[in-house]
Amino acid sequence: MLTPAKPEDAAALNRLIEVAFVPYVQVLGREWPGPYPWLPDAIAAGRVLWVEDRAGCVVINRDDDSLVIEQIAIDPDHQGRGTGRRAMDALEALARKVGFKEMTLYTAQLHTDLVAFYSSLGFRVTDIRPPASGKDDVPRIHMTKPLV
Repeated sequence: MLTPAKPEDAAALNRLIEVAFVPYVQVLGREWPGPYPWLPDAIAAGRVLWVEDRAGCVVINRDDDSLVIEQIAIDPDHQGRGTGRRAMDALEALARKVGFKEMTLYTAQLHTDLVAFYSSLGFRVTDIRPPASGKDDVPRIHMTKPLV
């Protein structure tokens, strides 16, 4: 279900993230996502995982006892088929196995569909604040799911 990305996967991952994020960034008033200059370093650090044989990818990180989901990108051809839910279930299993106490993520406030999706998985809103990136002024909904 989740397999580590390799350095030679960078171009394919970049394309996947871009195509998956077009609708997300358009709602934010931008035309095109990216670029992702951080991607090679994230791959090298083992923080990028393929989902279901390249149907998507996740970018994760650690913050103390939290598994931080920085990005989840599902290929549009695989959206609406449960791939995202299975990816989140696999991430939760990984987080529990490693011993994390919670999982955290954020999404744009305008994406009420994503807020509802993450809420259905047990995530709860912990904060609403402007994006750290400064690329737009749409508040981000920060969410946490306790694992203990």
